[in-house]
Amino acid sequence: MAHRRNPTDPFPGLRARLAREYGDSVPEDLIDVAAREAIEDLSAARIREFVPVFAWRRARARLRR
Repeated sequence: MAHRRNPTDPFPGLRARLAREYGDSVPEDLIDVAAREAIEDLSAARIREFVPVFAWRRARARLRR
């Protein structure tokens, strides 16, 4: 059975956005880690609509360090 993509999972979009922005200067594995950690940091958020935006900001801050 094929794995179905979860349309509410913010990781693929966040990872793609970060890869476009930092792909030339940051290794892919670090981009993945920053994206996953940022999403995990917000896992208890009550309002889920803003998780992608806040996760993107957190991940960018991590990748700038």
